[in-house]
Amino acid sequence: MPRDRIFDTPMPGVAPFEFNSEVARVFDDMADRSIPWYRQVEQMSASLSAEFYQAGSILYDLGCSTATGTILAAEALKAKGFDSVSLVGVDNSPAMCQWAREKLEEMYGESSPVVIRNESIEDTSLDKASVILMNYTLQFVSPLKREALVRKIYESLEHNGILIVSDKTTQSHTDMSRIFIDKYYDFKRANGYSELEISQKREALENVLIPYSVQEEETLFSDTGFASVDRFFCWYNFSSFICLKR
Repeated sequence: MPRDRIFDTPMPGVAPFEFNSEVARVFDDMADRSIPWYRQVEQMSASLSAEFYQAGSILYDLGCSTATGTILAAEALKAKGFDSVSLVGVDNSPAMCQWAREKLEEMYGESSPVVIRNESIEDTSLDKASVILMNYTLQFVSPLKREALVRKIYESLEHNGILIVSDKTTQSHTDMSRIFIDKYYDFKRANGYSELEISQKREALENVLIPYSVQEEETLFSDTGFASVDRFFCWYNFSSFICLKR
């Protein structure tokens, strides 16, 4: 797995973060070292997906990146006993899609249950969905577009379908947000990131990753129509939600 060293040298001007070929090449390492309990949350999402997936429906992974979570979901559905499943991974980064397709080819050959679409999640078509995953994706969508996207997702889901979302979140008090962010940077230091890397990536993500508070996310999902909104994971300033349509 190529190691993430994108921000390890001083930059005269830090450009806004992009999911380009440089990032795609090291994304798996970046996610493991930058997102607390990344693999575990993706595995939990996959396990919940297997509980709610409906035969004959489609599971969508919006912002699938290199398809780590998509593959875990496919394997969870297989372990649950589904003989035939349909999964669609969607990402607007051509480089991410290429890495995802290479992973799937290596794992499944020509019999992959996953189709990768290089499309915007706002524009992609959603049909007959019983499970929609959107882990660490909504935070990169413009706040002006989030309500319309979540409403589109809600309307595309079958009865008893679910939406799973994981995001970085802010807290109800600025002092608590500061403390949680400090804990997050401690996590990154423990995973080998330097102060320079932490600082430059923070600058690159400014105005690109825009977190909501836990309450704002829960309100967004509830106001869209989801019958229940529950958190199934929380680590300082990261939260994961499961939203059920009735």
